[in-house]
Amino acid sequence: MKFYIAAPFNQREQVKEIYSRLIALGHEISEDWTNHEYIKPYNTNQQLARKYSQEDLEGVLNCDVFVLLSDGESQGRNTELGMAIALHRIFGKPSIYIVGDSKFDSMFYFSIGVNRKNSLDQVLDELDLL
Repeated sequence: MKFYIAAPFNQREQVKEIYSRLIALGHEISEDWTNHEYIKPYNTNQQLARKYSQEDLEGVLNCDVFVLLSDGESQGRNTELGMAIALHRIFGKPSIYIVGDSKFDSMFYFSIGVNRKNSLDQVLDELDLL
């Protein structure tokens, strides 16, 4: 399966660990944004902002499983979540999971097709991937 992990940029080390685990289990990553440079303020890095946003949205388009890490502050992950919800409503995929202590903090976390879990292990268990 192809996974996309949405998370705050400052959690990219945690996301890299998740990627390593998923790859070891035989899965793919639809887009590895953890190698992106820090580009805020975006108005001074417009070309990279455009490039990164397109790559990330392609990653959401091409994933089978979308996982949003709910803890911490992030703007981009909510855009990615909205896209995943729309894709799920139209095409029935990706499977969508909100993981973490803040999994109840947005009304969109209760959208049709969105699952809330405490951990990645719970996601993998539900998908019979452990």
